[in-house]
Amino acid sequence: MHLFDSLKTEKTWGREILMHFETYIGLIAFIYITIVLTIQVIGRYVFKISWAWIEETSIIGFVILIYSGVSGAVTTRQNMRIDMLLSIAPFKIKKVMMILSAIIHAGFTGFLTYFLYQIVLNMMKMKQVYTVTRLPKVYIYGIMVFLLTLSILRAVQEVIKLLKEQPQELGKSKSAFDLDAIWEEGVAERKAYMDGVNVKRGEGK
Repeated sequence: MHLFDSLKTEKTWGREILMHFETYIGLIAFIYITIVLTIQVIGRYVFKISWAWIEETSIIGFVILIYSGVSGAVTTRQNMRIDMLLSIAPFKIKKVMMILSAIIHAGFTGFLTYFLYQIVLNMMKMKQVYTVTRLPKVYIYGIMVFLLTLSILRAVQEVIKLLKEQPQELGKSKSAFDLDAIWEEGVAERKAYMDGVNVKRGEGK
């Protein structure tokens, strides 16, 4: 039974990572930017020194963070839209409008991805690198192409999801990191643990 629960938990975590893969990439980029810029500020104003590589890699991290957000916003339904018409439209019309929105997003993103891919091919031929770190630019732009392609796949997933949704759940967004749910889960686990401890103490008596 415990083995089954363990496998079930691992499967759930694996699915969670796959469903919010770009969100975790963005989180890593955000943490990196926060740490290195803090070091840069302390170094510049306290020790009177600065590092050029921090400026360059922070910009790279910021770009990755933005492109992660493009894809992540589709998954969590946090992308910008005007809800005035959606709020008053009947269920079927609302569903059609939301599906069209996802299709348009996929089409426009595909258009951008194609031209960005051409830029990557040119970078490969010219072997362009960043000035300070000498990191090949094709790596970073390749990540951007990957994240935009992932955004297209997320839009396809969104269309499939919308086709199955009923009126009470249509278009409802859910944050990638539900802090309230995490807190409630922690409280429940702590309560279960304390109940188990109390039961053992009672049996010991």
